[in-house]
Amino acid sequence: MKISIRHVCQGALFAIFSCGLLSAQMTTTGSITGDIMDSSGHAIAGAKITVTSERTSEVRSAMTNEAGAFTMIAVQPDTYHLRIEQKGFKAHERRGVSVAANEKVSLGDITLQVGEVTETISVVGEAAQVQTDSSEHSAVLTSTQLTNLTAKGREVVSMLRTIPGVQYQADQDSTGGSYGTGTPNIAGTFSGTNILAVDGVVSNDQGTPNVFSSVTTLDAIGEVKVLVSSYQAEYAGNGGPIVQVVTRGGGREFHGSAYEYIRNDALNANDFFNNRNGVRRPRYRYNTFGGSVGGPVYIPGHWNQGKTKMFAFYNLEQALISTPGSLNSYTMPTALERQGDFSQTLDLNGKVIPITDTLAGAQFPGNVIPKNRLNPNGQALMNILPQPNYFNRAISGGNYNFQIQEVQKDPKRSQLLRLDFVPSDKDRFFVRGKTWIAQQEGYAVAGGASPVGFFAQCYYPHL
Repeated sequence: MKISIRHVCQGALFAIFSCGLLSAQMTTTGSITGDIMDSSGHAIAGAKITVTSERTSEVRSAMTNEAGAFTMIAVQPDTYHLRIEQKGFKAHERRGVSVAANEKVSLGDITLQVGEVTETISVVGEAAQVQTDSSEHSAVLTSTQLTNLTAKGREVVSMLRTIPGVQYQADQDSTGGSYGTGTPNIAGTFSGTNILAVDGVVSNDQGTPNVFSSVTTLDAIGEVKVLVSSYQAEYAGNGGPIVQVVTRGGGREFHGSAYEYIRNDALNANDFFNNRNGVRRPRYRYNTFGGSVGGPVYIPGHWNQGKTKMFAFYNLEQALISTPGSLNSYTMPTALERQGDFSQTLDLNGKVIPITDTLAGAQFPGNVIPKNRLNPNGQALMNILPQPNYFNRAISGGNYNFQIQEVQKDPKRSQLLRLDFVPSDKDRFFVRGKTWIAQQEGYAVAGGASPVGFFAQCYYPHL
């Protein structure tokens, strides 16, 4: 029986030029700064700075001011190819400029050499970039790390433990936990002060702020940025760490993936008490499968032929879960007892339990209730209960004659669709829709009944 259903649908519309006007939202983009000068150390004004995304080929440009400085804001998390051009100087190129969410990348002083702009100087083997425009203590989990690191339940919150200062906590059994995922203490602060966001939208559970309730599968995440402390004033809140999840987007080339992760009782050992009681190994299965596809959106010969204006990404993940509950023991009426025959009903010491005829004030002959004294309604109620299935009194000690280990089913399904639209090099929009459905099927779930009872109970929680 289906005991609980949860359905989450989220959408986000984001415009870079107006993100400050949207409530309960924080910035996920970064910035690139630098100073351009000649070989004598003088500033070069009016130099053209161009950055090109290695994933989408999106182009952004800026000009240096009279001090030779430039700042490129609202840069999407990605890796970029930077080019600097100015008349009378050789063009300067730098590849592999990586920008993470909320990161302020400073390229420092860049010196141009005298020559023709058609000549190009390419910088390779550049030292690691250091963020000098902010004193924040932060860390980044890239999509590569999320793909290569292992977590039993494939839950992004479990990945946070790879960051220094994050308290260790056990893996979730599956993505999203039961009804959201509890987050750990970070840098010695209480987990209730954490702020968790997906694409800038705060996603803490309203009733329990330490719970992350916007379930996002690992294959749908581009990167995770954790602002631990000393971050900028623009991230207002309660002073705790900020976890920024950025979803994946499509690129100029089509890419896709398919996957399946299996945990099966065939690979498990049986429980000690199950072996002792002769109970077979219960069904335990986590079958998680899904796929992703991303690429440009275009109409051949009509629109977006350059494949730089619109991109799409879609992820679907389905989890089929069967998990055993605890082994429960009960005493059920035997076939003889259901007919009024208690001649073999024994106490813990192995003695027959006498059944007294209240009308005669004495034990029934042979400890058997005559059929004309049996209540058919009582017999019908007893027949609802299952027959005994355990008869080894050497182990049970006469305390029980029936055992059950319920296997609960918890199917889950997550979908995410993201569309990015880049009408010009100054504007960018994206729309994201996300659903998550989680069900629990059985008796002993969500405070429901025991596995053996007259009625199952249903519980429908709400976000």
